[in-house]
Amino acid sequence: MKGIQSLMEPSSSGSTRHLHGEQLEKLEQSLKNALAIVQNTRRENLRPIDWLDTAAKVGVCLAESRDALAEVRQDVVGGARAALLLYFRSHQGKKVSPQELEGVAAIRAWARRIRELRAFGWDIDTLGAGPEAPYRLNAPQLEESVASSEATIVSVGGTSPAERLIEYLLHISPWPASPQQLERVAKVPTWRQEIRELVDQGWLIQSHDDDPEVSPGHYRLANLEL
Repeated sequence: MKGIQSLMEPSSSGSTRHLHGEQLEKLEQSLKNALAIVQNTRRENLRPIDWLDTAAKVGVCLAESRDALAEVRQDVVGGARAALLLYFRSHQGKKVSPQELEGVAAIRAWARRIRELRAFGWDIDTLGAGPEAPYRLNAPQLEESVASSEATIVSVGGTSPAERLIEYLLHISPWPASPQQLERVAKVPTWRQEIRELVDQGWLIQSHDDDPEVSPGHYRLANLEL
């Protein structure tokens, strides 16, 4: 069984690779621009207005960097909440910093997404007080009764069927999902095609054909090996 590092592999789609290349170049350029601004800042007799101008320009570059991070994240994982959940589950029991989580989410409101994960039932602690306090996911998975609950189904978000499906499977793994659950999450009758496309992208989604322990018609995201 592959581990979490292999859970999501780059798509074989040429257009997807091209998109990633463009966005990574955009990310690289925005960081280079920020570095150049700092390097060109006067070191002696720095006036307040000069520093404010520098800080404003760097802020624009950092916003561009975050936008580039968000575009790649959306393409390879989905929404910010799904990305945070995947990161937490791959670092279960370990301290993760707010800076890491903001980078993973690539949005300003990343802390709100953590509150939403807690509402799902995820045991995420804040270890201390203040903006620098790290976070930790304590439990490796949701209880099966919580994972299969109606509340979990209706709370899953996303702008596309595929995005909703992968977030749902990330929440309930290693528990399988029934066809009825998956159709309700996807909100389209073509959810099986969406599952196949997710598998083609590299997500390790198993059916009965892959593992006899999975009931016929059911699907599950493979063991995350946490």
